[in-house]
Amino acid sequence: MTQRYDGIAILFHWTVAILIVANIGLAWSLGAVDRHSPVHDTILTIHKSIGTTIFVLAVLRLAWRGLHPAPPLPLSIPPWRRIAARLDQGLLYAVLFVMPLSGLVDAAAFSQPVHFFFLFDLPTVIAHNEPLGHVAFAIHKATALALYLLLLVHAAAALHHHYVLKDGILRRMLPL
Repeated sequence: MTQRYDGIAILFHWTVAILIVANIGLAWSLGAVDRHSPVHDTILTIHKSIGTTIFVLAVLRLAWRGLHPAPPLPLSIPPWRRIAARLDQGLLYAVLFVMPLSGLVDAAAFSQPVHFFFLFDLPTVIAHNEPLGHVAFAIHKATALALYLLLLVHAAAALHHHYVLKDGILRRMLPL
């Protein structure tokens, strides 16, 4: 029997996954809404809030993982797949840090406040700097594309393990 992740790791994984899907939907919906409408501002506020939450959860998740390492992969998994899995996970973590940070830098550089779920504003630590804002937004967009690709690879690999290899890899991250 393949060892499972602990309950906290599973909670972090699926919470972040749900928030990522929600934020992708919000980001895509922004293009369909008039940029100067209150609806656009509301969607953007929720998008930034979820992105900030994902960043905080990624930090906590990485700290948790440092204290509670992932269960070992079964010996039946060849070395190249082990490397691919670690690479995908490492790149996903990198995107989960770079993407929200570049979004926050983008907002700050264009002097746009970040209203965290309409409760309070995050502090601005960067002065108005439009060239920096453009670079940060380009990084944000590039990491979005990387995220789409990495999520596709991650989900496809999990499904391949579950339905083709039937080796229990997906079950070790399922809540039940």
